[in-house]
Amino acid sequence: MLQILCMVDSEDYWQLNSYNEKNTAVNCYGYVFTVEGGKEGMGSSAIRLIVFEFSDLKMAVGFVTPNNLELQKDFRLIFIANDAPTKEIPVEVKMSDEVKKASYMGDDLEKIEYIGYTLEKFYDENTVKFYLHDLRPPAENQEPQEAQGQEPPK
Repeated sequence: MLQILCMVDSEDYWQLNSYNEKNTAVNCYGYVFTVEGGKEGMGSSAIRLIVFEFSDLKMAVGFVTPNNLELQKDFRLIFIANDAPTKEIPVEVKMSDEVKKASYMGDDLEKIEYIGYTLEKFYDENTVKFYLHDLRPPAENQEPQEAQGQEPPK
């Protein structure tokens, strides 16, 4: 079972915690969302997100995953918040077989921005808070910030 750590706002965390303390199951629906397309002269690529909707909590969480990650049906999402960074709330969820698809002409970052904004807008219109986390490792060919002439964050 794949485990994913997820930071959320305190309000959503404590609401989820109340379900956890009562041993009440949270309604959840998970699906895959793929964004395909390319950029002129760069070829084509695809970005894959897994999205979990928690209808009881009015919350949805999306994760950009590496394309080589083999997805399973069962996941354990571990929620934390700034209010209680050491108190983890584990939630076991199942992924459906649904795969949503979109296309967007751009590089991978532009695809992530596009689908993140699209999903955020969709969920916002339905009064649902949407979180997006990128689980992909840093690209091997990225130069450190110092090498690019930028100051590191302080």
